[in-house]
Amino acid sequence: RDRITSFRKSTVKKEKPFIQHPIDSQVAMSEFPAAQPLYDERSLNLSEKEVLDLFEKMMEDMNLNEEKKAPLRNKDFTTKREMVVQYISATAKSGGLKNSKHECTLSSQEYVHELRSGISDEKLLNCLESLRVSLTSNPVSWVNNFGHEGLGLLLDVLEKILDKKLQENIDKKNQYKLIQCLKAFMNNKFGLQRILGDERSLLLLARAIDPKQPNMMTEIVKILSAICIVGEENILDKLLGAITTAAERNNRERFSPIVEGLENHEALQLQVACMQFINALVTSPYDLDFRIHLRNEFLRSGLKTMLPDLKEKENDELDIQLKVFDENKEDDLTELSHRLNDIRAEMEYPLTTPK
Repeated sequence: RDRITSFRKSTVKKEKPFIQHPIDSQVAMSEFPAAQPLYDERSLNLSEKEVLDLFEKMMEDMNLNEEKKAPLRNKDFTTKREMVVQYISATAKSGGLKNSKHECTLSSQEYVHELRSGISDEKLLNCLESLRVSLTSNPVSWVNNFGHEGLGLLLDVLEKILDKKLQENIDKKNQYKLIQCLKAFMNNKFGLQRILGDERSLLLLARAIDPKQPNMMTEIVKILSAICIVGEENILDKLLGAITTAAERNNRERFSPIVEGLENHEALQLQVACMQFINALVTSPYDLDFRIHLRNEFLRSGLKTMLPDLKEKENDELDIQLKVFDENKEDDLTELSHRLNDIRAEMEYPLTTPK
């Protein structure tokens, strides 16, 4: 998933591949309820079809991909029944599966109430850290219950912090936690659809891009890269619009913060993430002219002078992204050359119409 390649040609539209965040399968598997020898009235009353249906729902609720579902489907029916009973019991008690590392102390609606109450500073920081853990470790149904209202409240708080003329240290910490919560929230199909369906989300994420906060910026550009790839066909226009509007607020060229992030040689992961985001943007358009336009805009914003230094870094992750950038550039130059040759041929040997 770290290698963003060109998945388009001018004549053929290909579906964008789904890219999961690094926490997807690992967290889901660690939180998956282990089978226990439970036999009670619930397990005896479930029919075989009900067990299998609930088993599929349980795996979906745990946000497991098909690769992780396959070995679980191969388990014997008795084990599946036991796991389903545990799932029913755990979700009934807490509204979400608890785990040994982080005991869920608040329900999703209690978090909504906390955020709605207008808490700030250290209290807000503690709430956001707890919410991040809950969004990460609980099943999709828990995120669903947190829902559109919860997302709206997170965006409200983020917007309030971004609108501050002078941010204190606690504001920066809270802003970082908000970004982590948004990343955890969109780490499933429901959350991603909610993020994409909220008009403010892209703009606020674009406004939050800050090269002076490299760890937070790394998270943001990773989120935007994923959105660029897994979003609907018009997501690129929305994303570019958000980046443009955010830049206009600060009187800057729209891609200058991304290029500035690449200049931070002390933050290698930020450089990798920025280069990945550039590749996601540049390779997304199906139109050749648009791809060339975006690439040249990055190059004019300072990327051209930085590429030689970046290539001397000797880092595998960064090398992959730089190689993808060069390969797609060469592919587009080849396609442009073919187009010019066709035009030249038509001019030199025009078709003659019969008299």
